[in-house]
Amino acid sequence: MVAQNHPTSDHPLQWEFPGGKIQENETSAQCIVREIKEELEIKITVLEKMQAVEHDYGHKAIRLIPLLCRIESGAIKLNDHAAVKWIDAGELKTLDLAAADRILLENEKNQKVLKKYIGK
Repeated sequence: MVAQNHPTSDHPLQWEFPGGKIQENETSAQCIVREIKEELEIKITVLEKMQAVEHDYGHKAIRLIPLLCRIESGAIKLNDHAAVKWIDAGELKTLDLAAADRILLENEKNQKVLKKYIGK
């Protein structure tokens, strides 16, 4: 699943993997569960941690810690994005993804993890 940013965001109308900033004394797994609940109003379970990537956008530098997750319950509600959609691996290459998310996908270790879960 990818989410599209609002036109007024840092990355207007670009697609990204939803998530957010880790708060003090919070693990990456706790962060993604909290952020997805806040942004999309669904409950998720973390399946696997992937390889983190770093990217400097010029106005900010980020460390993106990707976590592969499964939806457990709830109906998606857009609280922080313009849209969400489910896509297959081939479609990822055609989207206008935020730069850090694109780098995440180019990482060989992350590609192996994603291939393991495609279709599940």
